[in-house]
Amino acid sequence: MKRFLGITVIALTSATAAWSFDISEYETGNAARGQWAWFTGQSRDCADPIPVPGKFSRAEWKEMFTTAKDKLPCGGAGLKENTIKHVFKFLYEHASDSETPMKEKPASCG
Repeated sequence: MKRFLGITVIALTSATAAWSFDISEYETGNAARGQWAWFTGQSRDCADPIPVPGKFSRAEWKEMFTTAKDKLPCGGAGLKENTIKHVFKFLYEHASDSETPMKEKPASCG
């Protein structure tokens, strides 16, 4: 019984980790690189509309990246692990409750 519980806990922990992104130390990210990855990079792998950062608050973006990945375009499938910190920094800096909310997609992003 103890072995079954141990395996169950490991399986649940692994499943939770697979459904979230590691956004710790996002401050070290590059927001310009994140903007490119958000609007241009992921649209190559995702047909869902890509929302502008100002559509959601900082708390909502954090929730999507940490516990509600399914709310991201294509469930986050278009995002690459090596750009997550950059993308999150970009979204966080331009969220609806930030000092510089982005309400429209920049013309340079197609």
